[in-house]
Amino acid sequence: MGDRWSLLILRDAFLGRTRFEQFRRHIGISKATLTRRLDALINEGVLYKQPGSASSTRFEYRLTEKGAGLFSSSLLAWQWELDWCAAERDGAKSRLPYELFHRRCGQELYPLAVCRHCRRPVQVDDVELPEQALSPQSQLDEIRSLNRLRRVRSATKSGTEDLMLANISDLIGDRWTLLLLISAFFGLRRYDQFLKQLSIASNILTARLNFLVDVEVFERRTYQENPPRSDYLLSAKGKSLFPIVMAMRQWVIDDLDASHSATELIHTACGKNLEIDVQCEKCCEIPARADVQFIEADTP
Repeated sequence: MGDRWSLLILRDAFLGRTRFEQFRRHIGISKATLTRRLDALINEGVLYKQPGSASSTRFEYRLTEKGAGLFSSSLLAWQWELDWCAAERDGAKSRLPYELFHRRCGQELYPLAVCRHCRRPVQVDDVELPEQALSPQSQLDEIRSLNRLRRVRSATKSGTEDLMLANISDLIGDRWTLLLLISAFFGLRRYDQFLKQLSIASNILTARLNFLVDVEVFERRTYQENPPRSDYLLSAKGKSLFPIVMAMRQWVIDDLDASHSATELIHTACGKNLEIDVQCEKCCEIPARADVQFIEADTP
């Protein structure tokens, strides 16, 4: 899922878009790239393809049960955009994410990632690797093996594409940026640490670190003047991405069969192995797709 186009296709699927041309128009993606991403999502069991009607030659692309399992992390992504990207809006209505409404409790939905055991909110400072677990290096190797896609270039903007969730897709939809975030979640902070742990080219590392600083996800703090050396620390905005990434991790774990095991993480608030649910902050129920209404926010 560490691919920008795949994330935006899923965004559209959760909004009820099903047709090839709908995806192409709202995402701003080339036909060839869209075809490859749809085929990949079908092969992975996230989407399925069916005729639009008995007489139609057009197909619809719909979420499987496995694909619908990503709804929780998508809700967190929507809320993150609402919380952190308001200042970046240019006033265009297409840039505004949808607000979320929970029909079950009749209130605006604020999705909250909680521990399945103690039901407390999950934050990056409350999660750690146990001593007997795999090393951070091994965990990063494990994650890196699942992120083999190349970074994709943005398509030419037509002016009609839907820019909702574009900010977060740029962050977790690029494998190197995602891996830098995961590394920072588990304590890495220096250029040489990132370089060694990720086996990343120095020019790519510099570009991604500068990007994360520019979007205020990392804070650069100088600890040595000559030669200049800096720490790259997660800002509050960066830490707020942790529940989204952990919810995506939970989706992977829930889909694994018994022959596979995931690296354990410990929720220090209760001492249990970290497992994530996403619930409505108001009523504490886990929102189903049918119970969530997407309401387009008003233009300021």
